Amino acid sequence: MDAVRADYALLAFDTYTDYIQSFINADDRRYLQSSTVIEQYIKLGYRTTSKIYEREEFIKTRAKAMEMINPKKQLNLQYGKYLNNNDPGLLALAKREMPNVLQKVSTIIFLVVRRPSGFDISGYMDYASSLRSFALNQRGSTNWKGVFEGTTQLRPRPNHLSYYDLHKKVLTYNDSENYETLHIGQSLVFMHKGDHKIIHLDVSHDTSCVKRTMIHSPLIGTIIFYDHIVRKPI
Repeated sequence: MDAVRADYALLAFDTYTDYIQSFINADDRRYLQSSTVIEQYIKLGYRTTSKIYEREEFIKTRAKAMEMINPKKQLNLQYGKYLNNNDPGLLALAKREMPNVLQKVSTIIFLVVRRPSGFDISGYMDYASSLRSFALNQRGSTNWKGVFEGTTQLRPRPNHLSYYDLHKKVLTYNDSENYETLHIGQSLVFMHKGDHKIIHLDVSHDTSCVKRTMIHSPLIGTIIFYDHIVRKPI
């Protein structure tokens, strides 16, 4: 039997009904009417490219996520306690660590790092997902203990939400535990899997669901934080 993997986006929902209803819109209720028909329609994947859980899967997967963020596990995720300097970027990361671990806030981090060659690499990363990857010793994860200690440089990776290497002309896009990576026209956006809010990166769009903060870090480089307050469905 395959081991149950935690899906932290499910922590935004108290019940399976809440989870299914988060995919339903007014047109579904108007034209389909029957709650059974609507649920089957949702399960066929017409509302999202993410996996739609059956009730039993939802219960087990959510329980696994709860297990992973219980107080004992949380202690292993507090890497900000290793911070030993006043770099503004690291201070900002430490401030956001526990709200992300507890799924109160979901932060996307944009990084621009200049290599010794003079070329930049840049990308967007899911902070909470990256913290958990390191806590679980997953291959290719960021060493957050080393980042806060100042012994490891925080840099974009090809497995992050997006990654661009200017010199090698490499561009990648990925989904994470918390976000779907989408394109609306020519614009890159991210949809939170929990409350389905769209995170626009362009300040000319509606930014009511996210707070954007830019910081220059002498140790890291240019950082932009997109802090999204996670809301449960109404």
